[in-house]
Amino acid sequence: MISITCPGCRKTYRIPDNELPKDKPVDLLCPACNTVLTIRPGSGTSPSGTPARPLFGPELIEKIVRTSKALPPMPRIIARANEVLSSENAGFREISQVLETDQAIATRVLRIANSAYYGLSVPVTSVQQASALLGFQTLLELITVVSSSRMMGKRLDGYNIEARSMWKHSLSVAVGARALSDTYYPELVNDAFMAGLIHDSGMLLLDSYIVKNQKTFNTLVAQGKTLQDAETEIFGFDHASLGSMYLKNWKLPANLIHAISYHHRPSDSDDDPLACILHISDIMANSAGGPEANLVTDQAALAGIGMEPGDMAPMTEEVEAVVEGIIESMET
Repeated sequence: MISITCPGCRKTYRIPDNELPKDKPVDLLCPACNTVLTIRPGSGTSPSGTPARPLFGPELIEKIVRTSKALPPMPRIIARANEVLSSENAGFREISQVLETDQAIATRVLRIANSAYYGLSVPVTSVQQASALLGFQTLLELITVVSSSRMMGKRLDGYNIEARSMWKHSLSVAVGARALSDTYYPELVNDAFMAGLIHDSGMLLLDSYIVKNQKTFNTLVAQGKTLQDAETEIFGFDHASLGSMYLKNWKLPANLIHAISYHHRPSDSDDDPLACILHISDIMANSAGGPEANLVTDQAALAGIGMEPGDMAPMTEEVEAVVEGIIESMET
């Protein structure tokens, strides 16, 4: 007799051995919630004969955070740039030395610096020149964009999202969050941009688990559920919660972690303006063709930063134009 517990609804089923293939795995649908139950020969029960309990909720989050290699540690060049920029004695030479350790990144940084987004009157040809004209914080923004493009620009098979679409969405949320902060919370501009770039990092961590539950996930999405609702039904948490837990390893400021965790639920964020900004920017990016369908704007997020609903559409158009310009400059 095989015992198996559904990770979706936690119901346990007992199946006679003679009703299952002996030499190959089989996928069954849970009658209660349609979660795919994969039964492999000899894996239905633990060695002691007690039901094998699939990890769910906090236990599964802990395992993914501990074992996943889908996301690297914080890219070293971002960490080093942050160190230099936080130093009171930092100068153009020090920030140039950071970039000189990776000429490929330096070249791409200069290419974006010369894009229409930054509106320089004369082209820059060196990192020192870019530092002088753009300022340290903007240069850190460029370093972050280039360094995170490979990390966030990956194809997600489970979510059926192409690499370019994933990267464009991440950049769109970052640019949108920066624009929103610049208008409503200027003190959050730099945090908003960084948080926007990595707000969906939990999707990279969860993608392989989505693949293992593909039929159930596809069914839930086809029923009209949002990605995060489908994730929560299958795993007991969504990609925002998972990503925020993992990013604690990057030792990011607590306000970034908190905002990423609540970017789909800003009403639960204790009136966190950064969470509201991420949420609105995410909505704008998806309305322009992002990967997450069926997202609904939390009106409390708009009220939280003092934004009128009618202001979203024109800002979305502006952000889309900026993002296309940056991507074009990176791909040429």
